[in-house]
Amino acid sequence: MATAEPLDPAAAEPSKKASKLGGLLSILLFCAGTAVGFLAVSFDLLPLGEGTTAVKPDQDTPPGRPDVAFVEIPALVITLPPGGRNDHLRFSGQIEVPAAYRKDVEFLMPRIQDVLNGYLRALSVQDIEGPGALFKIRLQMFRRIVMVVGLGKANGLLVTEFILN
Repeated sequence: MATAEPLDPAAAEPSKKASKLGGLLSILLFCAGTAVGFLAVSFDLLPLGEGTTAVKPDQDTPPGRPDVAFVEIPALVITLPPGGRNDHLRFSGQIEVPAAYRKDVEFLMPRIQDVLNGYLRALSVQDIEGPGALFKIRLQMFRRIVMVVGLGKANGLLVTEFILN
């Protein structure tokens, strides 16, 4: 079978010129767009980052350090239900909060303690002594803390003490 070749060799030349011209034009436009974008950003002509309304950090916070505070949860001692290997659970922790909301979370600490105390007393022996228990309990406790303080006012729960005896 024979391959299809153009009869006229001059007919193939204009398509090569057109493809070279298109490639050259695209490179030229790319360079011009990059230069305009660079100049716009370097001379602050584009409003980048001015549209967000985030909580501004204090002046004492060094750059690179997150603007958070830790609110301590006083120790809770819970009597465990009968039938387990342990009789008591001692829990204490800290709540990681944005620094601007520290006073709000400290004000709500009695309510947080009440919610956590009620949750821990409702747990069964299998919930406390099972595999992955601390991970599941921490998630549930953090969920309850967020319900008390409000969405966005707590970043995490750090368990500092979880002793079964």
